[in-house]
Amino acid sequence: MIIHENLYELSNEYLTVQFNLSNGQIISLNYKSQLITIKNETSLIYLNNISLDCSQLIDYKQNINSINFTYSCLNYELTTVYTLQSQWEFVEKQIYFTNINNETITSLQTTFTILNLNISSVSIIQNRQDLNKQHTIFLRSNSSSTLGIFATWQNPFGQYIITSNNQTIISSYNIGMNTSYLSEGFLIGFYQLSSYWHTSNINYNERKAYEKATTFFYPVPQRQRSIKHAVGWDSNDYQIDISTQHGIDEYKRLIDRCSQLGIKSITFAPSNGNVSSREEASDAWGWESVLFLSLGEQIRLEQWKPYRNPVPETIQQMLDYAEFKQIKLVPYVYPPLDYQLKGKDQAWLYPSSSCKTVCSSLASIEFQQYFLQLLIDFTQVTGNIYIIFFLRTLILMFIGIGGYAWDYNFFYDMHHTEYSQWRGWQWIRTELLLALPYLIMDHRFANQYNGPWSFITLNGYTSPLLSDENPETYPILYPSLHTDKISADFMRQGNTELRIEHFASMDSIPGFIGHQSERFSADGNVPWIDNNLRDFDFMGFSYSLLSNIATAGLNLVHTLLPARDLQEFYFLPIEFIQFWSYWLNWTDEHIEEIRNGIPFNIEQDWSLMKSNGLDGFLFLFNTNYKQINRTIYFDGKLNLKNPQESGYWLLKEIYPQERCIQLIQYNEMNQFLLDGQSVTVYQLIFMPIINQPILIGISGKAFLANETILIIDGVYGEAGTRTNDPIFIILPNIQSIWNVYLNGIERQFKQDRQFIVLTEPILFPGLYLPRTTEILNNTIIINDLLLEQLTKRQMEYPIQWTEKELNDASWLGPHRLLLFICIQNPNDQWNITAQINNNSIIVHKGYNTRDHIDKDRFMGFYLDLTNIVIQSNKEYYLSLNMPQFHSGEFQGLFLENIERILVRP
Repeated sequence: MIIHENLYELSNEYLTVQFNLSNGQIISLNYKSQLITIKNETSLIYLNNISLDCSQLIDYKQNINSINFTYSCLNYELTTVYTLQSQWEFVEKQIYFTNINNETITSLQTTFTILNLNISSVSIIQNRQDLNKQHTIFLRSNSSSTLGIFATWQNPFGQYIITSNNQTIISSYNIGMNTSYLSEGFLIGFYQLSSYWHTSNINYNERKAYEKATTFFYPVPQRQRSIKHAVGWDSNDYQIDISTQHGIDEYKRLIDRCSQLGIKSITFAPSNGNVSSREEASDAWGWESVLFLSLGEQIRLEQWKPYRNPVPETIQQMLDYAEFKQIKLVPYVYPPLDYQLKGKDQAWLYPSSSCKTVCSSLASIEFQQYFLQLLIDFTQVTGNIYIIFFLRTLILMFIGIGGYAWDYNFFYDMHHTEYSQWRGWQWIRTELLLALPYLIMDHRFANQYNGPWSFITLNGYTSPLLSDENPETYPILYPSLHTDKISADFMRQGNTELRIEHFASMDSIPGFIGHQSERFSADGNVPWIDNNLRDFDFMGFSYSLLSNIATAGLNLVHTLLPARDLQEFYFLPIEFIQFWSYWLNWTDEHIEEIRNGIPFNIEQDWSLMKSNGLDGFLFLFNTNYKQINRTIYFDGKLNLKNPQESGYWLLKEIYPQERCIQLIQYNEMNQFLLDGQSVTVYQLIFMPIINQPILIGISGKAFLANETILIIDGVYGEAGTRTNDPIFIILPNIQSIWNVYLNGIERQFKQDRQFIVLTEPILFPGLYLPRTTEILNNTIIINDLLLEQLTKRQMEYPIQWTEKELNDASWLGPHRLLLFICIQNPNDQWNITAQINNNSIIVHKGYNTRDHIDKDRFMGFYLDLTNIVIQSNKEYYLSLNMPQFHSGEFQGLFLENIERILVRP
């Protein structure tokens, strides 16, 4: 509104922006009663590398939430558009240039100077995935209000400079377009600094403010359920030829497994000998034959067109089967290949060896329009429309493909700027979502280079692992014999980077459940026939699944599924399937907590809390083989808040056991004993009142048999342990208890109001063998319960392993008792020998690949004790001949494939 002759205001519940109507510049911003005065808030545009003088204001126009200022630039006009919508804690500025002569717009620059605040600290945040790019600039005042300011372009190419003693901000980016042009927004936003910092350059509230700003610009609403997707590519589905009955049956098993687990879609990229041939591929990687449901080559050559040609029978039968199983197929697509269109493709084709001879330019407006229409048409012709009557209303329902999986979307065109190609690709995805908002977007390698303003158009997720997915390509961060744990550790590192340093919302952070089977064979070639089908990491999977839920719970992206091999498909235990499905469904019940998820320490543990700061979950990870005690402060670093009402704040373990651990308080220090190579999940529950007895300190249930007798039942604990902290029960009301029975045995206790405290520790008999048990003094001792556990696992998962499989992959054969010689950065050229009770035993070498042996994929050395250590409570003495290690390199000796052994007291 106009407040007097030369002043105009835009205002919402947080922010008031004041403009000088005589020159069209912002002169002040008032954020939550904190005034920021500025000057020289200007814009500069360059044509053919020469700046234009656009200082003459000729008009302005008011709208409800915006104001436009138009300037004369000799023969051109430039308009600045300022917008302030409800709930925004930032103001947006866009620049429109009328390019009547189609000159090349070289670049754009915007500047403003802060007058009344002393900016004591500045951080310019680089894009770690592409160090030539910057995300944003943060400015922090030294006032008592701890006010912070961020400035950012809504594209990946902005460059930020701070001058004049941290008071003047100059930001620009290169454009390289010769049409009339509307820029992405330039945001000036505000926040109050938190007491907590993710890094030395990123405050908690800086990340939160930036991420929140991005969420206002999603083309479609945020999802209210998690994406449950499988990437057929990571099951090496290109080895499956659906033109054969064998291939049809094999792919149907992948679809069946998805249906069984509650996975809703699968990236579909099998071979199809009736439709395409890999020898005809035009991409440098040689995968075109599997694109567009195997129609990629024909589409590129204009041999098959939506609505002109029928969908081939081999493809239609898979679409029909997937629909019957309520699974959506997601075609794999490479945008920049040399798509042909008679008489029109010269507008976008340019010479490039990346596509054999020519590629399509994403900078071409003609190509953008062609490709968008192709994607819309392909979606429609591969689906069906159903007429449904519901509540006397006729509803048309479309069921077809579930989205698109993009890859190879590099900006190869050296005749156009990277920005112009990025902008074209951004436009295609945005318009596709506006036309078909239910489509999900699976992004492969390279999307991570383009930052948070690219992520808003995903309706899916950015590149899993921030790299290629096959195990030949990513490092082993921590020693392990489980390929799923290796990939999970790498995924958590990448997702932590995305969440903090790229300001990614949880909607766009990618999961990676399991692992992709090795892609290359020993000779370096890619096998296009069934190879290493049996590859599921039974014992490492839960660590991977829960790593995904903690760090990417809205995008449950599955890799290898135990389905292509008949035995893996039929023998996967029902309890295992139920566990898997339970956690997938768990995400839909905890969307709020997942959206608030953050890593909170150097170990990359994650906190998933409700906005109330009282209820939520902690996912704690131990990447080492040794058990550790981790100290955690329950404060704002975990997104916790101090309760403002009386009640009981419970800490409950929900995985791997279910038990209430203790009562907690804000700002309290707590210690957690974490098993080696493990994930433990805790729930925080604030209860103002309780309606039934609550047992604290052990597993089990407590209930009142009558007014004076308290029953505790179902108590189990780890063999060989005892309770160290007092076990107590909280009663709903104060009432006198005369007797307490635990698992049927009367126990001594004390009563303090509604608290019943057991006076003696509880002992759980047996030998203590935690997950990844450490062997001390080179002496191995096991018990009957471990032998029973291994035998039971073999009976429940009775795969007939071959000797080669067990020798090639340490993660196969989960019934085996393995001993890991844990060494940091092991060398596969070392000669290590071993004896048990003076008998020589083979020392195996474990690799994260099975055929393509590479020292960089070396996991370490291990022993298979399955047929050697066969008697319980007997000492087996291990003798090892190993090289000399530097301090800290040798981590210890550890038994593998053990789950918690629980017994009654």
